[in-house]
Formats: sequence, structure tokens, C-alpha cells
Amino acid sequence: MRTTVLHDGVLVDGRGADPRHGVDVVVRGDTVREIVASRPADSYGTVDEIVDANGMLVIPGLINHHTHGTGYVPLFPSGHSGLPHAQVLANLDRHLLEGTTTVLCVDGFVTAQALAGTGGAHPINLRFASCNIPSCLAAATIADGSGLTEAHRGFTARQAVGAGAVALGEIGAGHTLGGGGASYLYIPAEIARRTGVTITPRQANDLKIAVLGRHISASAFDPAAVEEALAGAGLTGRLSVADVREIVSGIVLPAFDIALSGIAEAAEQARASGVPVLVHNAAASMAQVAAVAGTDVTLIAGHSNHSSFVLREAVAHAERLKERGAIVDVSTLDTFGARRLTTGPELLYAMFAAGVVDTISTDYAGGHHDPILLAIDRATKAGVLSLPAGVAMATANVADAIPGLAPRRGRVVPGAIADLVVTDPAQLDHVRTVMIGGEIVVRNGVRD
Repeated sequence: MRTTVLHDGVLVDGRGADPRHGVDVVVRGDTVREIVASRPADSYGTVDEIVDANGMLVIPGLINHHTHGTGYVPLFPSGHSGLPHAQVLANLDRHLLEGTTTVLCVDGFVTAQALAGTGGAHPINLRFASCNIPSCLAAATIADGSGLTEAHRGFTARQAVGAGAVALGEIGAGHTLGGGGASYLYIPAEIARRTGVTITPRQANDLKIAVLGRHISASAFDPAAVEEALAGAGLTGRLSVADVREIVSGIVLPAFDIALSGIAEAAEQARASGVPVLVHNAAASMAQVAAVAGTDVTLIAGHSNHSSFVLREAVAHAERLKERGAIVDVSTLDTFGARRLTTGPELLYAMFAAGVVDTISTDYAGGHHDPILLAIDRATKAGVLSLPAGVAMATANVADAIPGLAPRRGRVVPGAIADLVVTDPAQLDHVRTVMIGGEIVVRNGVRD
């Protein structure tokens, strides 16, 4: 049985405890066997490999429970055509190099075949959630549905859980509830089709808010704001206010109420199936999410720092959800990098500072998500989050929230599966080594 020692590192074990300095983590086979005070490497006798972790941070492999484009399934809960296999593998590689060892794909429309093939093509532990419920299928068919087959349409959430789906989700999503997906995908595509002009996601979002507001309502229509957004997008004279109202309303509203009703329907199905439900939590869906949080289902309120919230609204809503027993998730989105829809980390930091966050994920951000460890690094340096708490949000807390996702993972303790990350404490997103099930799959920041 292969033995590997991560030698002389600083251990943050995922349980929220203070860092332990000068620690050796001994791995035999796929399991953490010992965690001991560091001793000379040559004292271990026959060891297959010793990884020098001196001056480095050793943490559990991250468990990212809100990802898109990580499985061979239709993209998003709008049933968009799935990504090419090469792009799916590239997305998984990206997560791996960011220190993630388990991902949950919440694109949602799964089949028995997809579930049976879980984990076969990549070292990351890949699991699926399901949104195979009638209202989600109806909303997807209206909004897009280009990637849905008869197999997707005929497969139920109950069947999906029986075949290995570990949660229901993502229920709603920005592509059927007027969120980011509408702003970076459907609205720009329709405007380009009509005018030949390419607009940015932020410009599309400005148009959407001018027509429907943050909470998605036809009564929020503001002609003056539409004129301003048209000018900002360089569309004055190419589209009228009435044109924009037609485009945005025609994309967002037909599926919206159906998708919104799916939150309660999915919660009932999740309760009956004994799995958690992960929902799209945004300004437009907050009332429905809060209502479900008052029931006895395990509810994960996804990306509770969604860009549609204003700061005080988001924090107050998260506090209310926690009072009702929900798990409050935040996502990195593209907060520090592309910022195509987000405007900066203020909302994320406010959520951390208020102590309302349970878990952290990436979401997709149109393919521009920031690494989880980057967000933790920036938040700890900003003084709004402790390192042990941040690591727990990305590891043990997720494993506890979704029991079927990562059994025996998320903590560095004897008997745990050896999913481990060695990274730079001065810059957490500079991942050096990743181990999955006792096998080193990333060395010196490069896929092995």
C-alpha cells in the first residue's frame, strides 16, 4: 500500500480550529492515517513519497457544490445545449488547479446514463444534482430547451436520486428566473441578432433592470431608464424603448412564474426523496426561497450575494433564512476578476462580516468564475473572515450540508479520504499540490 507524507506543513483541517504548525500528514492508500508533529523525513522508513510542505498550508480538498459546465449534460437549468466534452474536461481541470477535489454539477437535467458515468473521465470527484421536475422542465422548454432529449424529459427527480443524484438543484437559475444567465446569454444574443451589435453582459443587465427591475416585474418598466441604458449600450437609434421592452420581457417573463413555482415543488420532492435542495436565491426569488426555508427540507440558498441584491437587503434576507434553518451559500462569481456583472467584493465582504455565511462555491459567471481560495484569501486579508472559518465553508460545511456529496471528505482527520491541498499561505490561490484519494494529481501547480 502506497505511503505518502505531507511533511512539516501548517494544517488547517476544515473543522474551524486554529492552524497547527509543524505537522506531518501521513497518507496510506487512499486514507489519512496519522497527523503528527513533524519529525525528520528519514525517520519514516519505507515511504513512497515525501512532499515538502514546509512554510506551506495543508487543507482539505475543496468541495464546490455549485458548478455548471462540469458534466456531459445540458448546460444550465434552461436546458441549453451541452458543452463539448473537451470544454467540460477543461472546466474540471480549472477547478482542480484551484484546489477543488469534489464538484457538484447543478446544471440539473440529468439522465441515468449521465449518473452512471459519474467520475469516469477525470480525477475530480464529480456528482450531480437533478432538476428533473415538471415545473423546471416546463420553464426550460419555454426559455431554451435546445439541449433536452426525450431521455431528459422522461427522467424524474425521484429516479435521479435513486440513480445517484445527491441533491435537487439548481432550482430556478438565472436563465429561467431573469438572473445573470439572461444578461450574459439570451438578451445579448437576441440584440445581436436584431441589430448586429454586440453588447456586454452589464449593458444587457442595465436594459433588463430598466424594463423589469431587480425583482422582475412588468410594473417596474421605466422608459427613461431604458433610454439611458440604450445610450450606454450604443443602441440609440437602432432599437426603440418599445423594442427593448419587447425583447427583455419576451425573454424573461414567459418562463419566470413557472420557474418560480418550481422552488416549492422541488422542495417537496427533495423532502420526499431525503436530499437537500439548492435554489437560485436572488432578489426576484427571495420571497419564495424564504417561504421554503420555513419548512422541514434542507434548503441551500445559492449565491446569496447575487448581484441583484442591494447590500442591506442581502444581509437581512440571509439573517432571516438562517433563522428559518436554511444553509446560506455565497459564490465567488466573477467578483475579483472579470466583473462582467458584479461590481466588486463589497456585498461578499458584508455577508462574511455579518456572520451569515455557511458555505462558499463558485457558480459559473458565464465561465469567468473566480477561485474559492482567491475569495478566502482576499476576505481574510480584508479582515472580514478568519482563515479556519473560510476553509470550513469550502470543505466540512459543504460535506455536512449535502451528505451524499463527499462522504469522509472535507476534513483532515485520521480515517478521512486523503483529498488534500498544499498551497501558499501568503496567496492561497497559488495551489502547489493536490491529492485525491491518496494520489497526487497536481504537482507544482501543474496537472500531473
